[in-house]
Amino acid sequence: MPIKAHRSAKHAGTATVSIHVRDLARLFNSLDPSPFWDRDLDRDAAKFIEEEFREKRRSDTWHLHVYTQDSQATATDLQVAIEHYYARLASSARFALREEIRIGQLALVVGATVFLTCMALRAILLARARELSWALDEGLIVIGWIALWRPVELLGYGWVPLLRQRRLYDRLSQIQVTVRPTAAAGPAGTGAIAHPT
Repeated sequence: MPIKAHRSAKHAGTATVSIHVRDLARLFNSLDPSPFWDRDLDRDAAKFIEEEFREKRRSDTWHLHVYTQDSQATATDLQVAIEHYYARLASSARFALREEIRIGQLALVVGATVFLTCMALRAILLARARELSWALDEGLIVIGWIALWRPVELLGYGWVPLLRQRRLYDRLSQIQVTVRPTAAAGPAGTGAIAHPT
């Protein structure tokens, strides 16, 4: 996609990313039949925006400046479109996070049941035989702990990437969008210019 994008400038709690496009339609997925305000962003454009702002999570305010030759373009239309796009992604990420936690809780119940069953069986066998073969004794212990491994992973830290993604999408859905004529000079000090293909 022929987007020319300035790397962002950061000052006083504000992060700004500037993108240059010939017309606003290039920011969106051309195969998406939805109305403009509810259309998916182009994959390259969305990736660039997310990567740029992901590095600036600590900034209080995020601005997206879009420079375009499209004389019909309005900041209001683009603002609504981006808000809708990232609000939908945030909603999906929120659902995925809930599902991850729910699966983790279910896995914990199953894992704890298997663990307790293995320990109880080991205790019963020890009480009756007074001595177990090394393979059986160690096998029951290993099976019990393996059953707990997945739920511990899910509930311990498996949900963290989903939470971070959801927070990123939530913030991007509140981004402040400005549309400017392409003839205007980009913000001073924005650094290198990237040309995603």
